[in-house]
Amino acid sequence: MLQVACFTFNFIQENTYVVYDDESLEAVIIDAGNQYDNENQRLFTFITDRHLQVTRLLNTHAHIDHIIGNEACATKFGLQPEIHAEDLSTFENTIQSSVLWGVDLSAAPLPKLTLREHEEIVLGNERLKILFTPGHSRGHVSFYSSKHDFILSGDVIFHGSIGRTDLPGGDTMTLHTSIQKKIYTLPPQTAIYSGHGEPTTVGFEMANNPFVRGE
Repeated sequence: MLQVACFTFNFIQENTYVVYDDESLEAVIIDAGNQYDNENQRLFTFITDRHLQVTRLLNTHAHIDHIIGNEACATKFGLQPEIHAEDLSTFENTIQSSVLWGVDLSAAPLPKLTLREHEEIVLGNERLKILFTPGHSRGHVSFYSSKHDFILSGDVIFHGSIGRTDLPGGDTMTLHTSIQKKIYTLPPQTAIYSGHGEPTTVGFEMANNPFVRGE
């Protein structure tokens, strides 16, 4: 069975996820936001204590708060981060502008452009389906488990809110379309694990989100 563990990291309070199959013990890290030594320790101790084998390092998108831990995780587990090809420009912009945040990402590993819509992330006998959900960034993706009724939505939608679209590559109409066509078409009981804040559900957001209501 798939398990989802959430850690809130870095100066922007981003949610980093470890998703793992509790039978095979295969795991993926999604949106590594671990910035500080104590955050690295928390994340790595969790993984070590449960004897997890981290097989992939995935990013919903390449904004600074979601990739700031890629270097530490890549070094620790011998992995290369992965993004959607359309988000390479986001990654390049993040590296160039990171100094404005007082962060040095000059050694951040170059991501592989391997995440494609409808392909699956395999964890033992479990699967996560990749959904293309642009709008917050050009190449934003989400990871969905129909079997276990949850989606890791990155910065597409939050509890009572949606992702910002004023950064390079953002587009409000595209984001609204992603929410309506990719998120709100999921079963209403589907749990939404966002890039920031507390979990919510598809049904709750369709009925209550003030920015994008269900059709």
